[in-house]
Amino acid sequence: MVESALRKHFGFDRFREGQEEVVRTVLAGRDAVVVMPTGSGKSLCYQLPAMELPGLTLVLSPLIALMKDQVEALQGRFKIPATFLNSSLDWHQMRARMEDARLGRVKLLYVAPERFRDSGFQRLLAEVDLSMIAVDEAHCVSQWGHDFRPDYLRIGRVTRQFPQARVMALTATATGKVREDIVEQLALGKHGREKPAVFVHGFERPNLRITVSHCGTHADKLDRLLRVIEDWRIGIIYCSTRKQVERVWKKLGERGMQVPMYHGGMTDKDRERMQNRFMNREVDLVVATNAFGMGVDRGDVRFVIHWDIPGSMEAYYQEIGRAGRDGAPAWCELLYNFADVRTQEFFLEGSNPSRNTVLELLELIRRRCMKTPLALPAETWAKEMLHSQNPMAVRTAMVLLERARCIQRQPVSGSRSMAVMAEEKVDANLLAEQLTRAEGKALRDRAKLDAILDYVRTRQCRHKQILLYFGDATEIQGCKACDICADLLGAGREDLSEAQSLAVLKILSTVGRLNGQYGRSRIAEVLKGSESKGIHQAGLQHHRCYGLLKDWTLADITRALDELLGDGCLAQEPGPYPVLSITDRGRKVVKGEAKPAIAMPSPLSRTPPPSVGAEPDLIKALKAWRMRRAREGRMKPFQVLHNRTLEAIASAKPDSHAALERIPGIGPAKISRYGDELLALVDSIG
Repeated sequence: MVESALRKHFGFDRFREGQEEVVRTVLAGRDAVVVMPTGSGKSLCYQLPAMELPGLTLVLSPLIALMKDQVEALQGRFKIPATFLNSSLDWHQMRARMEDARLGRVKLLYVAPERFRDSGFQRLLAEVDLSMIAVDEAHCVSQWGHDFRPDYLRIGRVTRQFPQARVMALTATATGKVREDIVEQLALGKHGREKPAVFVHGFERPNLRITVSHCGTHADKLDRLLRVIEDWRIGIIYCSTRKQVERVWKKLGERGMQVPMYHGGMTDKDRERMQNRFMNREVDLVVATNAFGMGVDRGDVRFVIHWDIPGSMEAYYQEIGRAGRDGAPAWCELLYNFADVRTQEFFLEGSNPSRNTVLELLELIRRRCMKTPLALPAETWAKEMLHSQNPMAVRTAMVLLERARCIQRQPVSGSRSMAVMAEEKVDANLLAEQLTRAEGKALRDRAKLDAILDYVRTRQCRHKQILLYFGDATEIQGCKACDICADLLGAGREDLSEAQSLAVLKILSTVGRLNGQYGRSRIAEVLKGSESKGIHQAGLQHHRCYGLLKDWTLADITRALDELLGDGCLAQEPGPYPVLSITDRGRKVVKGEAKPAIAMPSPLSRTPPPSVGAEPDLIKALKAWRMRRAREGRMKPFQVLHNRTLEAIASAKPDSHAALERIPGIGPAKISRYGDELLALVDSIG
């Protein structure tokens, strides 16, 4: 009985949802593809069968730190004979562990796919009774996956070499295309193998409160972040770049918050130390790039904030999945600004240089490096290019040309640059093959970015969108745990005012008259009446719609365009030139035959700027009150309320909790804690 085996080896009384069916399937001798989110217990799906099967289970894992943590947990907590082989071991340790595996003293052996290059390891596999091959992070085998690794392609040869071994491929994030590619690349259902069972389960996380907030400026993002930190306390703040991590870290530091940061520019030792501090609960917050998280399993993470839009749904879901693993409520908020999309598009260009960029670089290298190798930084090469000045694109193009055997590269001692030399002859067929592969990858990466943008804009339950994307058949009827279904941010979907309705008509008419020629940034500039260079080059300052919303900010116009996109009144073409067009639904709205269900910005009804009408005596009294409350709570004054919030209160002079909630920087938690005191103070002085 699998239940008794579960108690015997792991001490658990029952399986988590979805685990038992996978375990029974593999013990019955069938291969399996298992897609379960991080934290759902998918490791047990292969660990339990490994203990029940007679021979050795080989576990393929991409990260040294991750396999080390898993082996230590198995050995320490469950007394299970598991070990790993990787580059952190010396020769004597490696030999001893391989001998243990050869003599049957090990049930689970963790290795990276690169280990298959080692002839000694290949001899070991030939000498052991290999019962199962578990491929962790199996999306790495697929070029459709978000973290493709060429070494994973070796695994398909191993599955053919050991037809008697069951194969289990496991990943936290895989769409239908990725699952199909995993099956193909691992040769499952071929060479005498039965077609694998596919399990997609566990993507519903009802304890996660998922929301997208539109932020016009970085100051708006910081306000949202500070409110979330105050309300939820323990969490991860993800940024798209190292520079952005450092900026956010500095902003928090200026407010007296000593928050550690984590990014790829740090040494391995510093990154490991920082991650251990977070895991050991020495710190409760971290600002990080997406390099932080693999192997992080802290149950009490109460929030995950995305300061920038991530590059794919896979990355986004994997990252928010680090919140609320203990099953208690957790907050996941994406701070969206359309300008941030440019960062992801820069990454897209950098990791997917165009055919012209690659060929131009090849010609440049052949002119300069036919006889003598040359070591120059990518930035220097990029300055000489016409098709792309993106150094990241140059680095990627160099790798492609090396794979096509058009160039040779060698490290240079004491330099980060590599010496490059052109080959005398170019294999045109091999180069064409590499270029075709690169173009296919570019299309796949663009589709991933388009998918996350669709997620942000679509007015459909966030949880349902995630399930649909990953192919989880679980039905959701009104989740009450996302901003679409439960209005978590309090934005409201009330009937539009007359001014807002008129603005909608102006926007839709402008998009219609521009006839699908321009993207959202240019359309926003037209409506604003911008004097930008692009407007004048296109002659749009003479367009009849120019300046129709001149009193609005570009951020508000962009947000309104996003709302209309999500409601289906507008459509956006996918690809590198995402122009907008009006839809049939949008035309019905213009004709008065339909009403959009959107949260429209209302610039004219906002709280006035803090400096307007603020009474000095009231501000002074509010600051004295704040200092008293800070001392009582042993907090910094800004942690009670920010100066801008106090000034806004002194300007607006709210007389109710509802009026207080309209003040920037005050949410339900603040109102519950301080609302009555603030209203009494305003009443006594105002």
